[in-house]
Amino acid sequence: MKRRTFLPILVGATLVLLAIVLAACGGATPPPTEEMTAPPEPTATEAPTATEAPADESGAAAYAVDLIAAWVESGSPETDAFDYTGVDGNTYQATFVVDIQPLFTQNNVWFEGSQACVGCHFAASENSYHQLNMSTYEGIMTGADSLESPPGVSILGQAEVGKGDFDWDHSKLRERLRNNRMPPGWEFDITEENRNGPCVEVGAEGATVKLGEYGCDLTAVGLIGAWVEAGAPNGEFAYGDATLTFERDVLPFFTQPSMWFDGSQACSGCHFAASENSAHQMDLSNYAGILMGADSLESPPGVSILGESEPGKGDFDWSASKLRARLRNNRMAPGWEFDITEGNRNG
Repeated sequence: MKRRTFLPILVGATLVLLAIVLAACGGATPPPTEEMTAPPEPTATEAPTATEAPADESGAAAYAVDLIAAWVESGSPETDAFDYTGVDGNTYQATFVVDIQPLFTQNNVWFEGSQACVGCHFAASENSYHQLNMSTYEGIMTGADSLESPPGVSILGQAEVGKGDFDWDHSKLRERLRNNRMPPGWEFDITEENRNGPCVEVGAEGATVKLGEYGCDLTAVGLIGAWVEAGAPNGEFAYGDATLTFERDVLPFFTQPSMWFDGSQACSGCHFAASENSAHQMDLSNYAGILMGADSLESPPGVSILGESEPGKGDFDWSASKLRARLRNNRMAPGWEFDITEGNRNG
């Protein structure tokens, strides 16, 4: 019985072993092979086309004040183009809307941080300073004080608003854009309370300046104005209820420091002689020099600062004088840094 049972077992084991051997020799399925494909042919690309370099218009630049001058001297056109000279000496064209109006309506145009002119001068109304509207062509043509003194006061040098006789060299706009208030260092006061300088008291002993006090009936500018309107005598004149003199009461405003505000420089510090070394060839240290005025070497016999049509003529006009304007008017836009070389005078 044991021998018969062993035989089938032996036969089965032999068959299993044979199957294993056959599988090892060739029964495994080979891995699939990938079909080789040809790489795509490169496509031709167009060579980049050369572009023309932008035209160099750096020479078309101009100083802001000179650009406005060209516009005014062309008749202040609203829509027509006008010619101006670039820094390279060539002639270019500009228009009011593109090139002039932004100088009055945008911030940071005149210097970094400068306020737009329209920030204070935005309408012909009581709420707008000097009832002046710098936001439109019509407003600029109307000028200042259009409600107080209709039809207005031209800022472009016209004898009368709308007359068309533009005179840029004598215009109020040119003066306010170029001329620093004197002496240098005045703090800008939007209320204009300090416009006539410090208050003064007058009496038998002469004039006493009240530094830091403004808006009084008697002021430094008023005192000088009374002297000029009296004929600019080298002697006595009346102001308030007192008799004053040029030497004691007028001259110190030009020759002594801290007469206009604490720390103000004496005018004669820069204007000390009728020479090339003195600013504007002007001597504010004595009576003769003040009467002679400015630019006596460049434009003899000089340019009166007291409102005379010519130095020595005696037709004094204090309200239209250069001295009054320089003592009262702040340069616009407010905040200009004083440059004694006047390198920034044209913007």
